[in-house]
Amino acid sequence: KADAQPQGKLGVAVRPLSPQEAKQLGSEGMLVQEAGGAAAKAGIRPGDVIVSVNGKPMKSIDDLRQQVNNAKGTLAVLIERQGGRIFVPVTLG
Repeated sequence: KADAQPQGKLGVAVRPLSPQEAKQLGSEGMLVQEAGGAAAKAGIRPGDVIVSVNGKPMKSIDDLRQQVNNAKGTLAVLIERQGGRIFVPVTLG
């Protein structure tokens, strides 16, 4: 599938959480399936859930694409990993 390829400047392949996954997490987000490029350099890895970017909740791939396309330099990415949330600054190339 085309949407499973690492995306553009950020370098992640994501999919929306299933309703069950979102319920377990307690919020919506985008599940990272593959990470490369800027995202991987910043420490984002498969299995992480991108909850928000620059304070905007990530409910769809379009939300993520829009934030990345509008970004100047660095993105503040909030990820959920193993029950904890951390901010990861991602510097776009």
